[in-house]
Amino acid sequence: MNTIKKYLLIAAMLVAMSSCKDSEDVNTSSDYYYYLDIQTEVRLHLSENAEDEKGMATSTELDRLSRTVYHMQQAVNESKSMKGNNGVREAALLTTLDSLYRNYADMNPMSKRYLVCYVKLIRCTLYPNGTIKDAQPISYYSFWWENPYGGNNGGNDGGSSSDDYLAKPDSLKAVDLGLSVLWANCNIGATLPRNYGAHLAWGDPTGMLWSGQGIGWNDNGYTWNTNNYGGNNPPADIAETTLDVVAANWGEGWHIPSYSEAKELCEQCQWKLQTWGDIKWYEVIGPNDNSIVMPLTGMYGDDVNATHRFQAGPYGVGERGYYWTSSSCVTPSPAEQRGYGVNEGVVTAWCFRFNSNDGDGLTPVFVDYVRAMHMSIRPVKDK
Repeated sequence: MNTIKKYLLIAAMLVAMSSCKDSEDVNTSSDYYYYLDIQTEVRLHLSENAEDEKGMATSTELDRLSRTVYHMQQAVNESKSMKGNNGVREAALLTTLDSLYRNYADMNPMSKRYLVCYVKLIRCTLYPNGTIKDAQPISYYSFWWENPYGGNNGGNDGGSSSDDYLAKPDSLKAVDLGLSVLWANCNIGATLPRNYGAHLAWGDPTGMLWSGQGIGWNDNGYTWNTNNYGGNNPPADIAETTLDVVAANWGEGWHIPSYSEAKELCEQCQWKLQTWGDIKWYEVIGPNDNSIVMPLTGMYGDDVNATHRFQAGPYGVGERGYYWTSSSCVTPSPAEQRGYGVNEGVVTAWCFRFNSNDGDGLTPVFVDYVRAMHMSIRPVKDK
């Protein structure tokens, strides 16, 4: 018996044992509808191939994660046909998901260093007329790896290669917002518009740099002694250069947006906060009324209390968005300030950030950050 059938049998037994319990507090006028909200840093293989259980102990970390999340999806789908009141059905589903998660954790102890996948079980109320409302998360599952992407980053068996997780998704579209460039409908590293995608350092075309090696700290701020992230004297703009991770992985004219191109998006478009339960994102509407989705991705950053710097986070996930531009910054303009202190002569790079607490009608703020910080990137393409 494969894993998912085993846990669904446990769920069915729970339903049977609970059917005689008092259910006065259970909503009987409407049903519950469930779905998984999956945000992932690595490209999962959620297909029938994930059902194959042979070699579970020797399969890669990515295989095990893909299989676990796939089985979670199957359990949620199976719950729609389960009989019983809402409370019993939900208890059975939670038992199944918790068991799947524990099975993964037993097979792959999590190091608590990099959050590579974050899964939320969302419960909605399904009314007899087919209307679905009142979405809210009821359970959370976090998957952490010692080393997110494997390959040249060393460590374990777990990652997918840069060519895999940064590849152009099948859902990619170039959206004309009425601006000077076309904007991708999703972040690099994402497979769908509302997925977070990859958090990447500035000037890393491989998507593999995580350590911040060569960057130090003293009383005056950050110091720099590395050829990574563009080195000591990076170009003023890395779009379509060898340092452009978008150009390296997507090609065909796609590149990181420049400061001025990002300014158009921030200042000439309407930013409208969208909310479903506790899930928030911004719909960015262009002058021609076409729009794109900008998720609140947070960022990975520096933790002054950490032994290894530039490996902490993510911060602000679901609350704030941080997106790199291709433009470096030697000295910020008087109207703007540095996101982090640096020693004189250390070049930073511009990003734009936005906060869901600002609601509708915000204009994202431009700040410069240390190039080793890990943020999202929304690619653009020339018209």
